[in-house]
Amino acid sequence: MNRRSLPAALLIVTPLLAGVAALAQTGPAPASPAASTTLKAGPADPARGEAIAASCSGCHGPTGRAPVLKGQPAAQIQNALLAFRSGTRRNGTMQGVASRLSDQDIVDVAAHFAGPPTPPAAPATTPPAPPTPAAPPTPTLPTTTAAPGTLGRTLYLEGDPARDLLACAVCHGEDGRGADAVGIPAIAGRSAASVLATLKDYHAMPPVGIAYPDAMRIAVKPLSDADMSAVAQFVATLK
Repeated sequence: MNRRSLPAALLIVTPLLAGVAALAQTGPAPASPAASTTLKAGPADPARGEAIAASCSGCHGPTGRAPVLKGQPAAQIQNALLAFRSGTRRNGTMQGVASRLSDQDIVDVAAHFAGPPTPPAAPATTPPAPPTPAAPPTPTLPTTTAAPGTLGRTLYLEGDPARDLLACAVCHGEDGRGADAVGIPAIAGRSAASVLATLKDYHAMPPVGIAYPDAMRIAVKPLSDADMSAVAQFVATLK
């Protein structure tokens, strides 16, 4: 039988079968190796991670604007920081933070946040105090305004959760000495005028995509002019 006598359909199927046989002989191509995400670090040190993450609570704390990280799996936090550091996950603030972290820093920070959440404080159970004798009436004095520095002290040390105001001390410390290890400057010893000018600059600043300026811009944005003036006057008392 010659080629011309074969049915037309067989002439089409035969090359296809030959191609399938060739694929079966060669087998699938080897898969390319996946990118390694192994961190070159020693054992996790949660205490060191806590020191590195001292400024994170300003955004990631219970009253912050970012997700709460305490109690999250360590692997999840590591992967997120690696993604921000490599640029595969985009966020100006977090990319700036993660770019300064070493592999060991990431392992330690993740171990710190992966620890058990701090349990809420139990309500006080002290017995009620016995009633005290009523004091004799005293002359009514004119109402006075709050002592100078009271508003600034409260905003600096405690913030105002009702207005979504973050306490300055969360990042700069109660003494205003900052945290050089994570790039937070000291502000103790500055004059009220210079602090107020800085706060107004951050208040008017647009987003820039750099971690520290953006963090300050977010923290200062809800402050009124009176708030900023009060905070500046309190900061000037820190020595």
